[in-house]
Amino acid sequence: MLKGLLKALDAGGMERIHRGALAVLERTGLRIRGEFLLRALADAGCRVDFGEHRAWFKPDLVEKQIAAQRGRYRMVRSSLWYPFCRELPQDDVAVPEEFTCDYGFATPTLYDFPTGQFRKPTAQDQVEMIRLGNGLDCVRAVCAPFICGDVDPRIEIIESARLLLRHTKKPGWVGTSCAAEVKYLTEMAKLVTGNDEQRLRTQPPIFVAAYCTTSPLKIEARSCEVLEEALKHKFPVNFAPMTILGGTAPVTPAGSAVVATAEILGGITACSLIDPDVFYFGTSIAGEMDMRTTQVCYATPAAILTDAMLHQLFRYRYGLVLNVEPGYIEAKTPGIQAAWLKCFRQMAFGATVSHPLPLGLLDNGAVFSPAQAMLDLDLNRAMHMFSKGAAINDETLALDVIRAMEFAETTSYLDTDHTAEHFKDVLWDAKYFDRAYRSAPALRPGEEDEKLLRKADAAWREIVSAQRDPELAPEFLREVDRIADAARKELLQ
Repeated sequence: MLKGLLKALDAGGMERIHRGALAVLERTGLRIRGEFLLRALADAGCRVDFGEHRAWFKPDLVEKQIAAQRGRYRMVRSSLWYPFCRELPQDDVAVPEEFTCDYGFATPTLYDFPTGQFRKPTAQDQVEMIRLGNGLDCVRAVCAPFICGDVDPRIEIIESARLLLRHTKKPGWVGTSCAAEVKYLTEMAKLVTGNDEQRLRTQPPIFVAAYCTTSPLKIEARSCEVLEEALKHKFPVNFAPMTILGGTAPVTPAGSAVVATAEILGGITACSLIDPDVFYFGTSIAGEMDMRTTQVCYATPAAILTDAMLHQLFRYRYGLVLNVEPGYIEAKTPGIQAAWLKCFRQMAFGATVSHPLPLGLLDNGAVFSPAQAMLDLDLNRAMHMFSKGAAINDETLALDVIRAMEFAETTSYLDTDHTAEHFKDVLWDAKYFDRAYRSAPALRPGEEDEKLLRKADAAWREIVSAQRDPELAPEFLREVDRIADAARKELLQ
C-alpha cells in the first residue's frame, strides 16, 4: 500500500486555526435554535441569550469537552455513508482494504442518458437503482439512491427506507431532517440489526442524519430537532458544515476553515455536555463561489484545500474523524468535464485525506446517473489499485521467470504461467473505456463519447434486469410494513 499523505497544514498552522476558532466561539459564539443545547451550555457556565438563540463559549470548556472525545470514534466514511475504513490509519490516507464504492446519495434528480433529460425519480426508479447497487459486489451498503418525486414528501423518507429493506440484504441509510421520523427509522434499524447495540451506536443502518451547520455559525431548528431525538438513542452525531468560500465564509481556505472548525467544535461541546458517551465526528464539503456565475463549485483547489486542512486539523489536533465527500462535482452530464473533475477531486483527496469511491454523482450531488456510475466503476477501480501500491516479494520479483525467459526471442511473457496467474490481480481491466488500437482514419470526440455511454447504459440495465429481490422472512416483511404504516398514520395527519 502507498504510505503517507501530503500535509496541508503544519503544527503551527493547526494551532492558529484552532486558536482562531476558539476566539470566534468566545467573541461571536453560535446561533443555536435548540433550547436543550442552549440550556446545557448555560448550565456549564457559558453566556447564553435565549431570546436571540445565541451562546458564547468559554475556551477552557471547549478544550475540555473536545479532549474527552479524542480517539473514541475511528471509523472513516465518505460524508454520511458506509464506513469503508474501520480504523483511521496513524499517518496515512484512509483506503478501503477491499475495492469498496459508495452508492446511494438520495438525489432529487435522475439523469436519463438516452433522452438527455433530467427528471424527478419515481418509486420504481428507486427500486431499480436499489437493485443496481445490490448487483454490484463493490457496493457494501446500498443507501437510498433518490428522493422519490411521486411520493408524498411527508412520508418519502419512510417509504424509501421500506423499499431498501424489501429489495436488498445490504441496506445502508436514508437521510432524515424530520424529528418525527426518527422513532420509526430507529425501529427499522433495530429490526435490521436484531437490536445490536454496538451497530446501532456506531453505524446504524436505515437511520442517518448530518446535523448540518448553516454557515456562518448557525445550527438551525431542524437540525436541532433531529439531534434531540437521535441523542435519546445514542446514535453517532455528525456535524457537517458546508462553507462557501466568498459566500458564507471568508474567501480564503484558512478563514473558511476557522468558521467550519468553530461550528463543529461548538456543536460537539454542547452535545457532549448532554451525553459524553455518544460518538462524535465531523464532515466537511467546502465549496467556493464562482464570481462570474455565483454557482457554488466543489472541484476546485481552494475548496479541496479547505476540506483537507479541516481533516488534518481534526485528525492530528483533536483526534477526531472528519470526513470529506469526493463525489461533488459541477459537471451536469457524463463527459469530458465529469471525467476531469472527478479525477482531480478524488486524487487530491486520495493524497491528503482518504479514498472513498463514489458512484454516479453529478451536478454537485443533485443528480444521479446510472450510466455515469458504470464509468465511475472503471475510474474507481484504477484509483483503488494505485492506492494499494505494488507488492514486492519473491513471487512478484519473478527472478526465476526472468532467468528462464532471458531475451524472449522465441516467446513472450504472455506465454508464462506467471502472467496467467497474476494478470487479473495487477492489470487494470477497464470494462467501459475504449483501450483498443485506433482503426479509423478519423474520429469525432462526441461520437466516441456516445459509444462509451451507450455501452455503460446497456451495462447497468443488464445488471438490473438480472437481479431478483432477496428472499426475506415473511415476519420481517410484515414488521417493515407495520412500521411504515404506523409512520403514515402519524406523518400524513
